[in-house]
Amino acid sequence: MSDFSIGSWSFHGLFNSGKMSLFGYLESIKYRYRLRHADIWNGMLLSTEAAYIQSIRHTLREEGLTVANLAVDGADVWHDDPDVRERNHQKALQYLDIARQWGVQTLRIDLGGKTVDMTEEQVEFCVKRYREYAQFAADYGFRVGPQTHQAPAQSPRNLKRLADEMAAPGFGIILNVNRWLMDKAVGDEIVAPFTIHVQFDRAFVDFKGSELLDKVKLFREAGYQGCWSMEFRGGTDEYLEIERDLLDIRQAVGLAD
Repeated sequence: MSDFSIGSWSFHGLFNSGKMSLFGYLESIKYRYRLRHADIWNGMLLSTEAAYIQSIRHTLREEGLTVANLAVDGADVWHDDPDVRERNHQKALQYLDIARQWGVQTLRIDLGGKTVDMTEEQVEFCVKRYREYAQFAADYGFRVGPQTHQAPAQSPRNLKRLADEMAAPGFGIILNVNRWLMDKAVGDEIVAPFTIHVQFDRAFVDFKGSELLDKVKLFREAGYQGCWSMEFRGGTDEYLEIERDLLDIRQAVGLAD
């Protein structure tokens, strides 16, 4: 049976207006959308204090929810300033431990960098750092990697090089479908074998029809077993707009299964 989730950033309009908390998001996931998997953006967390993190853990257990993905802002692996890299590293370690406590399936820690081209120093550093993170993740039953929403991570060949050089079972990518700056026609195909979390947005869902179905089949054929997640970016009428997009994704996955 296929599993679905909704990125909590989809509700950023409600969150920013004070009308939704992380706990309200989890309640909506289970009782409004009848889903079993959450896709949590750390921007919704009020703190990383132990008691608060444990309260979320208890809620997940009580509601029978699994975290398909924990998306972390502010822990980018690469930054030109070594001091910033180290601060980001400490934040990444904190969220690796939160991921362990919550029993997540995947964790997003971004690649960092401002341009598509990566220097050899950058590649070497990122491989070393992700190898460390991937080992921790594998030890606790989850996987970690960047999301395809920053310039270096929007080149599928950059990501393939990282994956090939690491060859680590705990590493993979969180994929925004069809969101490439380079090799757009073949990008999803290149990274499908090491994609650990698939996320569709309105720009792609609106294609509907055979293109959406073909994309789902591409990942299935590559062996993808993860959650099918969606992210609505509109910021208004979020409850209803999300329901619409989720239905389209469900239908495409249902036809592919």
